[in-house]
Amino acid sequence: MQKIEDRIVLFRALVGSHNYNLNDETSDRDYKVFIAPTFDDLYNKEVFSKQTIGTTEDIDVHDIRKLPHLFYKSNINFLEPLFSIDQEIETDTTHSFLEIGKMIQEKDEIAKMNLKQLFDACGGTFRQKMQLLNKPTEGTQHLADKFGYDTKQAQHAFRNLDFIVRFEANDFKDFKSAITYHNEDRDFVMGFKQGAYSQEEFIKYVNWYHDTYFLPLKEKYHSFAVDEEVNEWLKETVKKIVKAELFIP
Repeated sequence: MQKIEDRIVLFRALVGSHNYNLNDETSDRDYKVFIAPTFDDLYNKEVFSKQTIGTTEDIDVHDIRKLPHLFYKSNINFLEPLFSIDQEIETDTTHSFLEIGKMIQEKDEIAKMNLKQLFDACGGTFRQKMQLLNKPTEGTQHLADKFGYDTKQAQHAFRNLDFIVRFEANDFKDFKSAITYHNEDRDFVMGFKQGAYSQEEFIKYVNWYHDTYFLPLKEKYHSFAVDEEVNEWLKETVKKIVKAELFIP
């Protein structure tokens, strides 16, 4: 049984570029890990989280109690673990194992539970990434030095718009194909990170894509009501997992 600071690891999934098929030789492997709270966490109303950045792996750890809220907020970075090419249920507790398995089985329903928020979240992330084009991190400074701006953020910005377009195109039935790139599509999206466009060219193109393809879908995404049945089922499922891990009858 694996633990992180005395907290049982329940579920671990590869996320990021390796999961989108957008990785290159410089790409780290990014993981999201969900853990069970301890009794002290419950008693003190604490929600554990931790981020570890390594030379080849980055690990983002969260309390599983956050999952219903994260899924409801529809951030694709937190929906993505359900569709990971490398995921593992690590708990030794049979009941928790089965409940986590049910969540993975229902991933397509969870992904479209709140389409209005999904649209808004991707739009918000797009705007955030655009503001970071000239604010490279330590890990992307080499891209800014080479191309004049943070091309990795540019790729992220476009990808959030394009996901909305691709997900609507498959009638919200295949989240996995909407986040994954192959062949010519992969080459095109990789080009953003590889400096195929100057910053001025990129901004002009991505704003055109936003106005031409992304924004016209707002009305359709916003027309769907939240699937409260799925939302409530998620809350109850996570309660069952926490109870099983703490051996609460």
